[in-house]
Amino acid sequence: MRSTPTLIGLLLAFTLVALVLSVSVNREAMRRSGEIEASARGDERLDRFGELRRKVNQWFRRSRLGQQLDLRLAGADVSLGAFDFVVVVTAVALVLAIVVRSFLGNLGALIMIFAVVATAIKLLERRRKQRVVAFIGQLPDLARLLANATQAGLALRTAVDLVVRELPEPASAEFREVQRQMRLGHSLSDALNDLHKRLPSRDLEVLVRTLLVQSQAGGRLSTSLTTIAATLDDRRELERELRNSVSGAVFSGYTVLLIGVGAVFLMNIVQPGSLDLMATSLIGQIVLVIASGMFILGIILIQRITKVDV
Repeated sequence: MRSTPTLIGLLLAFTLVALVLSVSVNREAMRRSGEIEASARGDERLDRFGELRRKVNQWFRRSRLGQQLDLRLAGADVSLGAFDFVVVVTAVALVLAIVVRSFLGNLGALIMIFAVVATAIKLLERRRKQRVVAFIGQLPDLARLLANATQAGLALRTAVDLVVRELPEPASAEFREVQRQMRLGHSLSDALNDLHKRLPSRDLEVLVRTLLVQSQAGGRLSTSLTTIAATLDDRRELERELRNSVSGAVFSGYTVLLIGVGAVFLMNIVQPGSLDLMATSLIGQIVLVIASGMFILGIILIQRITKVDV
């Protein structure tokens, strides 16, 4: 009961931080689209908070972790900076850890923190992969559009503008970013390499290499792009068949892992304090280490066995 006021205070504090952060992110997106203008005093205060948030994100982006996280957020089309993402995930992890501590103990709270962090990273990577898959699905149409544009005598920069106008998301959004970087003075090579970093894919790498080599060395770019489009169609069909064939094994493997984890937490609910008791005894610690190692090994084996490379 003594921890109730503390829990309520933490929940309110984290909710306030998330609310202000969300408003700042939405306001920045609206400002980019030219829909609003800051004029009132409250707007100015929010602008100052947004400016501070951008500076902190820029500072965090200088680190290696910040750069990698920022690329993943950009590839997943998440309107958060790297430091914003860390703050939100940390807040959610701490709140859930405090909530579950009352019936899962200290060890359960610690496991919850790791679970929230791992889940957030996994969901971010999953969203990024989904966007990569959607973009790869558009690569044949993209290659054909670029081939038709170059065959008609248009420059490659003009063909990029045509992609932005003609293709749906996510290709239009990604090439809009390429277009924006070139307007700011970046070379086509740098803009396309940044695109490949945001959406890493061997298929996209082949297309980018072809565009860069042909634009620098000359040659029949339209012929190369047409060949690439046909090859990408064949690869996409083969990859779809392979993923369908292993989807059942993936589902069964992760179901078994979830049943094991659920059984551990159910044991602590039936016998409160059993997890903390296991963590304080030598035999319990050995069992926890072995169980954790088996779970991690199972996840790695499932990913290795069901990994599809075409």
